[in-house]
Amino acid sequence: MSSRKILPTKINLINLKRQIKLTRTIKRLLENKREVLLLYLRQYADEYEKTYGEVNKVLSDVYSTYLKGVSAEGIGTVEQFANSIPPNLEVKSSTKLLFGVRIPIVELNDESIQKQPFGNIEISPLITKSREEIAEAFKKILLLVEMESAIRSLTLELRKTQRLINAIDTSILPYYNSSAKYIKSVLDDRTREEFIRLKIIRKVLQKRRVENG
Repeated sequence: MSSRKILPTKINLINLKRQIKLTRTIKRLLENKREVLLLYLRQYADEYEKTYGEVNKVLSDVYSTYLKGVSAEGIGTVEQFANSIPPNLEVKSSTKLLFGVRIPIVELNDESIQKQPFGNIEISPLITKSREEIAEAFKKILLLVEMESAIRSLTLELRKTQRLINAIDTSILPYYNSSAKYIKSVLDDRTREEFIRLKIIRKVLQKRRVENG
């Protein structure tokens, strides 16, 4: 948009100066928001990396324990016991607001975990142990899902915030500043013209007084 489309009036100049001040304030707020979002992103990224390592270790241990249990009992027996447990795990989901960003919360409903329908006498304690370990591992996996979603949401909000800051720097403020500069230039020219006109009129009046005197 051309700054010359604005009427060069004092009122418009005052309004533009107010807009410039307001826009700079908004920019500072957006920059503060960007810093906070970056801080949260770093925290989530560090926690995600830590939890990811823990999940890998837990799953590796569970897999090792499970394989030992299968070797001791046989795959047929293990499958028979596994099929006796109904697959009814439930996951509870909700959201929380983090600096204006919706962050998902995902949790395993502990009550949905079926109690073990067999004892260590009926099946290898290794299978029992791996079953308990996988339940804890699943909670950590859900935590990873939650953190990954949070990182994605924070990243999208950060990009949106940065785009607004860029728009202010490259479009909005330059337009306001150039418009204010244009109006001030026109008003200054008018003031100079008016001053010269008054000076000429004064000289003409002085000359007439002298001639009539």
